Amino acid sequence: MGMREEVEVLSAVCENKDIHVLFENNVDYLMKSCGDVWDFVKEYYNETRQVPTADLLVTRFRDFETVEAGPTIYHINRLKETFLDESLRSTVRKAAQHLQDNQSSKALATMSTDISSLSRITAKVRDLDVTDVEDALHHFEKTRQSAINGDVGIRTGLVAFDICLPMGIAKGQLGVLLAYPAIGKSWMALYLAVQAWKNGRVPMILSLEMTEQEVRNRIFTILGDGKFSHRNLSSGRVNQEEFKDWAEKTLVGKQPFKIVSNDGGSEVTPNVVRAKIDQYKPDIVFIDYLQLMQDNAGTSGNETVKIKNLSRELKLLAISEQVPIIAIASATPDDASDLESVPQLGQVAWSRQIAYDADWMLAFGRKQNTGVLEVAFRKNRHGFLGDFFIDADFDSGKFEEMLDPADSL
Repeated sequence: MGMREEVEVLSAVCENKDIHVLFENNVDYLMKSCGDVWDFVKEYYNETRQVPTADLLVTRFRDFETVEAGPTIYHINRLKETFLDESLRSTVRKAAQHLQDNQSSKALATMSTDISSLSRITAKVRDLDVTDVEDALHHFEKTRQSAINGDVGIRTGLVAFDICLPMGIAKGQLGVLLAYPAIGKSWMALYLAVQAWKNGRVPMILSLEMTEQEVRNRIFTILGDGKFSHRNLSSGRVNQEEFKDWAEKTLVGKQPFKIVSNDGGSEVTPNVVRAKIDQYKPDIVFIDYLQLMQDNAGTSGNETVKIKNLSRELKLLAISEQVPIIAIASATPDDASDLESVPQLGQVAWSRQIAYDADWMLAFGRKQNTGVLEVAFRKNRHGFLGDFFIDADFDSGKFEEMLDPADSL
């Protein structure tokens, strides 16, 4: 598969000496027939910091014959096209065989896994020269115009949050909401989703621990801002005429607000998230929550490896789809009796990898039998660190910023 193209790439790099182009384009995955030749080229380069000549390759590998070549990148692109074409055909054939054997789930899993692995082939490393003043000026002007046109990150309406993240929750960001169990992580994520919806954006919630109806009840409660009782909504005690009147004024004619759940018990992977992003085209995605997801490889028996994989897969997904992804993550307390304090950066359950990959991480604590949330930015690549307090009434759906409760005593 693609042997001619592999020979052309190797011949071109020997002639042009631009081995960095091969490294940048992940050709390790492309070199199938000439993998041993490519391994030799890398070893030779690492030892001598020079690219071997074509004659040396022919001498070293008797069955290898170089060809006349042009620009290296041209031949790499041809090799990619051939590789992707053959790989996709192979994937379709395997899926078709599974379908013939009445194994539709296995067919879908095969296609999802294979297509996900192919995405690395199209990935590229990008370069930027700090001394390129014209490029910097162009970027500044593009950013300014985006702000004028309203194409900026999503604002939350929480003054302290928006000060710490001055450009808003922007495309391609991976954010994390971190807290111990039963603190209010899911409520806070839904509050942020509602604020995005109020600002004309399309949120998408992936709920892995609540039914879509329960998530919807919480959203109605927050949107009502004191009009509804969550307890009443959950038990169906609703004045239907009153609710219908409110819904027509609040919801009808507005942009979608999507909820996806795995109430049926199916595994949710980053591939599933990608498919839903393609289907609904959301402006922001919330995942509730990380530890209940499955990575694309289907890792089992090792939660640490699974979370490490998930962290990287979600980060790459946010970047490739250019949509912010906010993942809820559970924290592990240093002291089993302390479930009220705000967790630190390294207390993510099972693996700290998500803390490393996240663009920002917001941690929560809550005193027992109160609705006062203590909130702190534990990490922020795009702004400032800071903390603040929110008085949350989960039954009425009201969330209000407040001064440090200690100051009011």
